[in-house]
Amino acid sequence: MIVQNTCADSCDPSPVLIPSKSNATELVESSKEMNKPAVSRDFKAKSVVELWRGLAMLVLFLLHSETITGTEHSIKPGQSPQEVVDRAAPGDRIVFLPGLHQNKLGKHRSILYVDKSLEIELQANATLKLADGETVLEPVAEITTDHGAPKKLDDLSVGGQYDLGLKDIVYTLMIDGEGTDGGADTFSWGFGPLFSTYKTKIPITGDWQDLNHGIKIRFDQVRGHNKGSLWFLSYDGRESYGIRVGHGLQSEPIENVRIHGKGTIDLNATNNVSPSGLVKDINACVLVHGRAKNITVEGITMTDTMRSVMVYGEHTGKFLAGGGVTPGESFDAEKILIQYTRTINPKGSGYLLGHPSHRGHLRDVKCNHNYMETNTTSIEPNFQLDGYEVIDNIIKSDGLAIHCWRKSMNGRIEDNIRIDDNTGKSVVVLGAPGGWESPQPPILRNNRNHLGEREN
Repeated sequence: MIVQNTCADSCDPSPVLIPSKSNATELVESSKEMNKPAVSRDFKAKSVVELWRGLAMLVLFLLHSETITGTEHSIKPGQSPQEVVDRAAPGDRIVFLPGLHQNKLGKHRSILYVDKSLEIELQANATLKLADGETVLEPVAEITTDHGAPKKLDDLSVGGQYDLGLKDIVYTLMIDGEGTDGGADTFSWGFGPLFSTYKTKIPITGDWQDLNHGIKIRFDQVRGHNKGSLWFLSYDGRESYGIRVGHGLQSEPIENVRIHGKGTIDLNATNNVSPSGLVKDINACVLVHGRAKNITVEGITMTDTMRSVMVYGEHTGKFLAGGGVTPGESFDAEKILIQYTRTINPKGSGYLLGHPSHRGHLRDVKCNHNYMETNTTSIEPNFQLDGYEVIDNIIKSDGLAIHCWRKSMNGRIEDNIRIDDNTGKSVVVLGAPGGWESPQPPILRNNRNHLGEREN
């Protein structure tokens, strides 16, 4: 029931509610609410201000989050990945979208050269592939001289013009006799498989001497060589790389690069001419070279290449026999993680950690939880490697599974499984070529040949 209030002007003229029995309960509850402490208007105003201030800060954060976390750059098939990377800022993210990304070689003999902190993702069904015919057979030989017995004289030169008639080929030359009674030293030579012999006991003249197919060689000295001195001449193609981090002599380290995803790097060796494998620079899907730190290669698949991943330092000194160097500057790589990758490379090799022709140091390297199928060595801890892990890899290889070759130190090789071999081949082999220091024996634990159930 409602009646009009008839009080004076000083009173509140609003209607007065006279309760009935039916709304008594409502009045009781209403009175309870009315008796609660009041929230001050000032407090409410302050709360609203704080709320808007918080919302404004959130909007600013979202607007500027790209500069905090890095900008994402997507690369479609047909775009130049190098142009995108060159424009990117350190900390940005590069994403290869699904499809075939077939490219020519660019900076430092690579499809993509990286010189800054970046995250690079190859999405599922994205393939970064070298174009056909990017490397061709060249008529100039590269001499490999750091094999075999230590040399008293290293004075071989190569001349002439190879006619390319044997396609890509390796020649082997060896001192097979030391001159006596004033006579000349003699040499043998052959071509094709390593250590092949075509002609023997050829006296050294000190002048140009013909081999075949337009090739000439010369020893500066007629006498003074030691028997067993060995040289290889490689006629082949030049090196190429998929993604390369560092050119070897960068003054500042390249840090915090992550190459990952479910995509593929295909170096297309089938349609290009590769180096011989004996030369200084060979092919790899991923190369980390020189001063580099905190580099991760994770999840990707690598195929049709000489090596899947290579990591090594660099040095400016003159190289000496057996791995020594004269004084110079060392450009070292460290904290490298290679994990959960796949190498499907039935005509080539896998992971190379250290290199005898690139003599900077390599420290704290982990090559763990990978799967690989290779024709030759799958994992190779090599020269100047110090502090490494090779753990929990699954290896299918027609050659060696894990080959510690030349001096490496402080290694752990554990829980690796060699599959698809019923001949009982070893999982781990240690050794060094003549004149080189052997590797320090690593910690070996639970490395098995699956079919042979052999533990190394």
